[in-house]
Amino acid sequence: MHTHIIVCPFCENGHPVPTDFDSIHRCSCGACYKVCGNNAVENGVGDIAEQLWNEEELDFVRSIPVDFCNIVIEKDFDRLLALKQGADPNTIERFCKYDINNHLSLVWVKRLF
Repeated sequence: MHTHIIVCPFCENGHPVPTDFDSIHRCSCGACYKVCGNNAVENGVGDIAEQLWNEEELDFVRSIPVDFCNIVIEKDFDRLLALKQGADPNTIERFCKYDINNHLSLVWVKRLF
């Protein structure tokens, strides 16, 4: 069986394709990633930011127009998920808050400081 992985855009570590669309996953380099619908990318970034910064830090980050994180959005996640499901049809997927008509993105966020 061929194993499909996603690759961290910041350190190139490999991770299993996430199937829990409610969870935020963490790479060993400190980046976090989450699957979300293309129409909810901004919310997905906000969810991840809440994992990366405490409330006081978030208030500061939001108050000034300086970039404190790198964000990478992979819009081909639907294709990767289809490949994974085709390779392993016995996999039980968890699709909470998932609308089958909504195209999915994989959102990565990493702190710069």
